[in-house]
Amino acid sequence: MCNPVLALTIASTAVTAAGQIQGGIYQSQMSRYKARVAEQNKQIAREAASDAIDRGQDQQRQLGREVAGRVGAQEARMAAGNIDITSGSAARVTLDTQMIGAEDSAASSENFRREIRARQMDVWNLEGERRAARAESKQAKIATGFAVASTFLGAAKQYTDFRHPR
Repeated sequence: MCNPVLALTIASTAVTAAGQIQGGIYQSQMSRYKARVAEQNKQIAREAASDAIDRGQDQQRQLGREVAGRVGAQEARMAAGNIDITSGSAARVTLDTQMIGAEDSAASSENFRREIRARQMDVWNLEGERRAARAESKQAKIATGFAVASTFLGAAKQYTDFRHPR
């Protein structure tokens, strides 16, 4: 007949170890899931950065066309009025329009540069999250192994102490 203390020790150890294993599996799976989500978000952030580059280039081209159109329209109106567009106030108007266009272009470029930089930071941060989650998954497995081993060793010690009291 089996010793009831031994049977209870074995049952308690098995249930505790099973719970620890299940908890470790769950934690590992959740960490892997977090890693996959971070990877997907990183791809979305990378695409957003690429889109910001394309939008910035398009806006720069459009702004250049608008400024050239304004300058051309100004020169045409002045020339139609028999005004010399190469000197004096007429030349100054054209230069001012070009200068304002250049300032607008620089401001637009800076805004897009900041947006792109923010998207790149998102990509780097999400890569860090992905790596941390993968490491967390591995650590969960290792910690579970140690917890299960500790449970078995604790049960063995309890049983030994019961069998050989001091």
